[in-house]
Amino acid sequence: MSIQHDGKGHVIIGEAALSLALGEKEISVQSLIAELGHMAEAGGSDNRLTEISEARSWLKSFHEPEQAVRLVPYLQTLAGLNDEKN
Repeated sequence: MSIQHDGKGHVIIGEAALSLALGEKEISVQSLIAELGHMAEAGGSDNRLTEISEARSWLKSFHEPEQAVRLVPYLQTLAGLNDEKN
């Protein structure tokens, strides 16, 4: 699966982000990778574990978190960078 072309990878990342948000934890590339690791440890179907693994690999491909935020607009939203300044 190519995460850029398949919405399923985005769903897995969104699930990890929601889990972090509900736990009132920071949402960053590193915390998403860690949360996806916890999700994998919890188990699931082979397909789910594959999606988690591919999402983690994709996130790890960004050497600098700022690069991920620039290239992936929904990460800007998760990081709160699209919020209006008051």
